[in-house]
Amino acid sequence: MKSLINKIFFSICIVVSLNACHTLKHQNFFLENIRNNQNQQVSKIDNKSQKINKKKPLNKKEMAPINAPEKKGKVKKVFLQKKVKTPKPLDFNLATFKDWSETKLIKKFGKGDFLKEEGQLKNYQYYFQECFLDIFLLKKSNQYYVNYIEKRPTKLHGSMNTEACHKEINKILN
Repeated sequence: MKSLINKIFFSICIVVSLNACHTLKHQNFFLENIRNNQNQQVSKIDNKSQKINKKKPLNKKEMAPINAPEKKGKVKKVFLQKKVKTPKPLDFNLATFKDWSETKLIKKFGKGDFLKEEGQLKNYQYYFQECFLDIFLLKKSNQYYVNYIEKRPTKLHGSMNTEACHKEINKILN
């Protein structure tokens, strides 16, 4: 008999402890809500008979004094005086080098990484990370002029990224 009473008492204690709120913030939560609802109903009845002052709050609870922050003015919009045009890199084309003189080629590209001469033919080779550029010059009236241009991969029988190669060559030109 005693064990049955103990079990009942223990289960009631567990139910009460689980339903109870132990924080100070929520203490007597239900009672405060009931009081607030009763106060609102009374104030609604009083407000009907009197004019409502919207500036004054309905609740007259004391609060700590707080300085309200001031509203900041709008940010002024400023437009740029000039639009700066950035030069776009020129589209690269190997045909633009044709009929250049040897001096113009050296001014633009610099001396080649490898130079080979055979009779009336000169071959300037420029080495880049993505490709090799071979520029062949032919001798005409005691000066050399660009006759043929070829690009090839850096590895034998390898593949070549033509866009990256063109970008590297374009960097040197610009």
